[in-house]
Amino acid sequence: MVIGYYVHHRGSGHLHRAIAIADALHEPVTILSSLARPPGVVQDWLQLPLDTDGGRESRAAGDRDANGMLHWVPRGSPALRHRMAQLSAWIDRAAPSAMVVDVSVEVALLARLHGVPVVTMAQPGVRDDAAHQLGYTVSDAIIAPWPPGVHALKCSPQVESRLEAVGAISRIPTAQHPIEREPHRITVFSGHGGRGDSALREVVDEARFFSRGYQWTVLAGASLGEVTTALATSSLVFTHCGQNAVAEVAASRVPAIFVPEDRPHNEQELLGRALAAALVPARVATPGSLRKLDWPDWLPAVADLDGETWAPWCDGAAARRAATIILRVAGRRS
Repeated sequence: MVIGYYVHHRGSGHLHRAIAIADALHEPVTILSSLARPPGVVQDWLQLPLDTDGGRESRAAGDRDANGMLHWVPRGSPALRHRMAQLSAWIDRAAPSAMVVDVSVEVALLARLHGVPVVTMAQPGVRDDAAHQLGYTVSDAIIAPWPPGVHALKCSPQVESRLEAVGAISRIPTAQHPIEREPHRITVFSGHGGRGDSALREVVDEARFFSRGYQWTVLAGASLGEVTTALATSSLVFTHCGQNAVAEVAASRVPAIFVPEDRPHNEQELLGRALAAALVPARVATPGSLRKLDWPDWLPAVADLDGETWAPWCDGAAARRAATIILRVAGRRS
């Protein structure tokens, strides 16, 4: 048995999650992505061409999204044709027992049209458009990488009822106590989503201006070891509301201030709302709320929150739960 695992090339969270789940599967996995294979990845890897032709595709209404039914299928695109042909050739050659898709409506549909069961990784945000509905509907299972009871996805009731929430999936092992944190050390954890964390920078600049006596460390493009050490020793973290960032903060059991960034489908906004409503050691700030915040009082108050209350959000077993769902769909019991 081989399981295919499609990884979207934007950002780093899809890949980190895929590796954690693939390690938990204990079955042969082939990762399919336009990303280059990172050092240290032990799974088979098929690098796909990008599905863009340097901006030469038509942008006519209905052309690139099949009249709203898909997200990216521009007519006459050689890149799209080559990419889909490679995926089809691999499916024919490998005969996968399941395809995990994180994330692409088009890849989910292609796999299902080849008779391959599909497991889709859900994303936060408003995803009630026809394309997302189609991708979720053709999937045999939909994994939500957040805890049960968290409302981070706005979709149809039929899709929401099928979500299987497993908890946050982190590449960082859950922290073991006691942790020797450095008082007054704050880490700013930036991301790789490709748009820049402008809202995060604005909030951090405001906090630094009105707060003295803190040591600030900014991480952007840092190694796993650097991220792990910084999160383990900081008394407080500032970061955006990307799923990977939230998972790693939660695994590290560190209090945090989250700043939702502007992303398609209001992805970070809805995850931020979910965090604000959850019983976790975190607060959510936006540039619009800055004038209401008394930073000299607010920073120590957030840093004093109990980091152990992150445990229900990320307990270290989510990747295994996801693997169990995938194996069920693939026709095997874990």
